[in-house]
Amino acid sequence: MTESKAWVFSERGLPWDVLNLRSQPIPTLPPPLPLPKDVPNPEEWIVVKVAFAGLNPGAIFQMTLVPPFIRKPTCVPEMDFSGTVIDVWHHDDKSGSAQSKRFNKADKVLAMLPASHTLPTGTGALAEYVRIPARYAVKKPEGVSFADGAGCLLPGLTARQLVNESGPGGYIVGICSGTNVELVKSLGADEVIDYTQHDPLSNHLTEKFSSNPFNTIIDTLGHQALFLASPSYLVVDGNYSSVGIKPPTFFVPDFLRAVLQMKLNEWWPVSPWLGGVGRRWLGTSMMSPTLEDRQAVADMLGRGDIRLVKDSIWPFEETKEAYRKLGGLHARGKILVKVDDQVGDDDC
Repeated sequence: MTESKAWVFSERGLPWDVLNLRSQPIPTLPPPLPLPKDVPNPEEWIVVKVAFAGLNPGAIFQMTLVPPFIRKPTCVPEMDFSGTVIDVWHHDDKSGSAQSKRFNKADKVLAMLPASHTLPTGTGALAEYVRIPARYAVKKPEGVSFADGAGCLLPGLTARQLVNESGPGGYIVGICSGTNVELVKSLGADEVIDYTQHDPLSNHLTEKFSSNPFNTIIDTLGHQALFLASPSYLVVDGNYSSVGIKPPTFFVPDFLRAVLQMKLNEWWPVSPWLGGVGRRWLGTSMMSPTLEDRQAVADMLGRGDIRLVKDSIWPFEETKEAYRKLGGLHARGKILVKVDDQVGDDDC
């Protein structure tokens, strides 16, 4: 077999409008020249048969916003995947040196590709076979399913950064809809607030926590109104750590306004005397995590320190529908695409 399938896009738009399932040659090694700018020197590369791919909202923004002149004309989306190594190449192969090789054929791996690689090369996770620099992959921990592994790296890296900025331990108050209260409790929250019962939510937080404010707030949605009201329920030297600002739509004007607001939150003086909110806003970005960062998250998954909550698993052919679910922004966990239908949902 020399051909494989991949989801590709060549124009801007929502995934369900612009994605097409096409045949393409199975990638081979060594990698073609010139090497991409993110890996300009010869190093270890691998070809992976993809088992599962994890969908991320960032991919929707890339498809709707990134103009063709700063990416490859035709791209495969997504950054997170799991699979099995089918080929390995290292620039020392001819000398017979295996000293710096990290992978062998048949190794099971997890990978997270940064935008600095996916955009200029067009490489992405929604393909049956992927050729990548080995630096972007780690071995899948024993006992971790391909499905769990495919969805853990990017969100795990982001969550790890948020928690590291906030500090360990403490009494944890989670906020979610009523249908997810038990889920959030099972993840370790000491107390859970149903935001659908309190409008505006900031008023309820002020009433309940103004006398005993939070030491830190982690916002995984990007709720600007909560940040603006945070002096009422966040200690003076506490951090408001956020994944960004949630735009109302995936289109350019709303996204640009959200980016501008993020930069204002970051750069504007904290002091209310200078027009600031009075609390520090920290934006979180995992665009260039290191190999050590990836390995740390994989190790946490292997030890059971973290676990993946799955919303749904979709067949490869139904990727567009999976994106519709993701675009609704109300998924109850990670949305995965099963790229290889021969791999079971719980296979390790």
